[in-house]
Amino acid sequence: MKFSCRKKDLVEVLTKISKAVAVKPMSPVLGGIYLKVVGDTLELQANNYQLGMSGNIFVNAQDEGGEIVVIGKKFLEVVKVMPEDVILIALNDTENCLEISSGRSNYTVATMNADDFPKVKQKYEQETYFEINAPALKDAINRTVFACSNDDGHPLYTGCLFEIGDEKITVAATNMHRLAVVKDVFLNAPMSARFIIPAVALRVIAEMLTEEDEPVGVCYSGKSVSFIIEDIFIKARLIEGTFPDYNRVIPAKTEITAEFVTSELRSAVERLLVISRSEKDSKIKFNFASDSAEISAYSGEFGEGKEFLHADVDGGELEICFNAKYFADVLKIFKADNFKFAFNGAFDPAVVRADNYIYVVTPVRP
Repeated sequence: MKFSCRKKDLVEVLTKISKAVAVKPMSPVLGGIYLKVVGDTLELQANNYQLGMSGNIFVNAQDEGGEIVVIGKKFLEVVKVMPEDVILIALNDTENCLEISSGRSNYTVATMNADDFPKVKQKYEQETYFEINAPALKDAINRTVFACSNDDGHPLYTGCLFEIGDEKITVAATNMHRLAVVKDVFLNAPMSARFIIPAVALRVIAEMLTEEDEPVGVCYSGKSVSFIIEDIFIKARLIEGTFPDYNRVIPAKTEITAEFVTSELRSAVERLLVISRSEKDSKIKFNFASDSAEISAYSGEFGEGKEFLHADVDGGELEICFNAKYFADVLKIFKADNFKFAFNGAFDPAVVRADNYIYVVTPVRP
């Protein structure tokens, strides 16, 4: 294997697919990037079993080609520091390394057997293929994925539910203490499906999506789901199991509402986090009157912070307390000018609604 290519092209693809390189690999080969040269095409792959990615670039092949696995992160780091735009890469079978040259710089990176690498297979089932608008998908992921659990002991909650039907997609995420739902994202596909995509894969996908109004190809195949984003093929292994009925968590009726100017509330909460962020279970407390709210945070180590904001409160006075992070998270992604949430009592779930978005958060004891 010997070829030359443009540094810019190689770095661009490597930067994307390296997100699927295992950080703590069960096997050394999962910490590598698979290279295969056929004709004038270099295929690159990374696969940690939960997420697999593949991409191609044009190269100037100088022999019959071949395949090899190279240490992933180090390969990207070396390519990035090459001094010139054209890079020459050659496999040294004798030394079990890949030689990388550019200008007067010469480096080697260790290689592994390509036969041991779990190849990412690109397979499309026409009946389960659909397309979705890139900005809409990015928005749906960003407004839900933060609510997923980080506890691997409850795998069902470490991903987002995608519910497809009536040519629309609903995305939902929960960690059992909060719930985020984006409803009725338009989809031009007459199909029905229900599957859970891991949050770690969705964060990578959202990062790759742009705001350009272009379709993203998606293929659902029972145990995995594949995306095609800017010529990069991404395959995510689905979480097995039945996602709970999230509709049961959403309060059907509420007696008390409080409405703020979103920007004012966001700024106030960000300031209060300076006090509460270091606490193991940081809390933020709301004390509502008819036309105002006192919002406070307390730290046994640092002190106390209080904010006084105008609020349109309907239904009576109330004191209610939330996990500070859970409240700050939704404010980061909330787009409407006014933030209105509703509840029934100090220990009943509070709900935030805006267009096709619903966020439910459970209060905590003061």
